[in-house]
Amino acid sequence: MWVWCGVLFSALLFLGGTGFAGRAGARESIFTRESLYYRVSIKGLSLGEQILRVVGETTYEGHPVYCIRTELRSYPAISLLFRYREEGLLYLDKEGIFPRYSLREVKEQDRERREETFFYPEKGEVIHRVTDKGEKTERTYSLPEAPCQDNLSLVYYLRTRPWERGEKTFFFLTVNGPVEVEYSYLGQEKVETPLRRFITDKIDDPVSRITVWFAKDEKGYPVKISVGQNIGTIRSILVKIE
Repeated sequence: MWVWCGVLFSALLFLGGTGFAGRAGARESIFTRESLYYRVSIKGLSLGEQILRVVGETTYEGHPVYCIRTELRSYPAISLLFRYREEGLLYLDKEGIFPRYSLREVKEQDRERREETFFYPEKGEVIHRVTDKGEKTERTYSLPEAPCQDNLSLVYYLRTRPWERGEKTFFFLTVNGPVEVEYSYLGQEKVETPLRRFITDKIDDPVSRITVWFAKDEKGYPVKISVGQNIGTIRSILVKIE
């Protein structure tokens, strides 16, 4: 169940430094301060709430970045059956829209897990550290020539609509290291939400098993997110924008 966020949350959410010069203004309009609230469900049962917040801009190790915080929590009403809370932090490179650093802190029932990922494209490596039940592990991966996306950064990369620039692949960090992914643009769909009806572009990533519907307006909100899991399909639907 920790994969929720990769959307989103575990999810998603897809670069190198090329191809963005002409979209600088559009990118600035997308990544302003915002909070997106989602209802999370599986097999029709509402499980909890997910929040994605663009807090602002800062620098990380000398690089201009967007600071993004995420939260995923189960509803109190189901706490007797299941308790889950996840908080995340992402430093997203402002120019290339790829992660410089990501953090996930997960509390599931009585278990706590902390994951940190350090991305060093200039050095050609990624360092992934995990603390689980007091035990620490660390793995180092070699980076390809292009920057690599992870679950927290993917949605923000896709919001820049790379398919409109002819970019058909990206590198994605898996448990076995970065792999090149060819995603699919599945056309336009209407999506009903508690806010309103959106006209969206539907994007599918076969590796992370994530499908995202992005609003066709200038903000490109991720309106709906679907994550395939062995237990079923986890769906997040946009319910509030602040």
